[in-house]
Amino acid sequence: MMKTHGLMLGGGFIREVVAGLPPNDIDLLGPSVDRLKLAATELYHKRKGEARVLETDNAITHVAPPRTTVQFMTRWTFDDPVPLMQSFDFTVCQAVVYWTPCSTEDAGGYWDSVISDRFYPDLASRRLTYTQPDRHEDAGGSMLRMRKFLGRGYHIGADSLAAVMARVVSRIDMDKLPGTGEDAYANVIRGLLREVDPLLVIDGIEPVDIEHEAS
Repeated sequence: MMKTHGLMLGGGFIREVVAGLPPNDIDLLGPSVDRLKLAATELYHKRKGEARVLETDNAITHVAPPRTTVQFMTRWTFDDPVPLMQSFDFTVCQAVVYWTPCSTEDAGGYWDSVISDRFYPDLASRRLTYTQPDRHEDAGGSMLRMRKFLGRGYHIGADSLAAVMARVVSRIDMDKLPGTGEDAYANVIRGLLREVDPLLVIDGIEPVDIEHEAS
């Protein structure tokens, strides 16, 4: 399916496999929303309608226990693995696997991958390095993902922690602060964090499957 539709596998699945841990889900990204929707429909028919399909503005999610949950991420589209890799917010998520056709005349090809230079060393030391990605996202997403990683035994340095905090603070509209004290800032930041349900936060991307992530 990845070969046929030009889809790319990215994020947490690769990290967990490299770390020798069971992956929670498979995140697939592609060149267009239409291509992702077509692939999601094909997978549904191949599974003979056994999957529960959840669709939002972010993704199309197939939940079919005991099979691994598959998410077709429609909020962002990519036709190049390098920008996709760079879009993840922590280096331990910056890994992409994809299929490269040899040529239009030759039906062959090969599997390839691209990772951050810090993917392996940061994964080995369970260190979170924030990448400050330039992308459209909920302001509190990286903060909540950081909290989740810390709960799994990762650690984060002062520089990356400050950058994650700055991403949240930069979204505050100072002209609309309901006051001047710390409580006013706390109320606004609390609202930004609540815009991203912590049950919906996974590695670098906000998914949609509440039941799967909660389990």
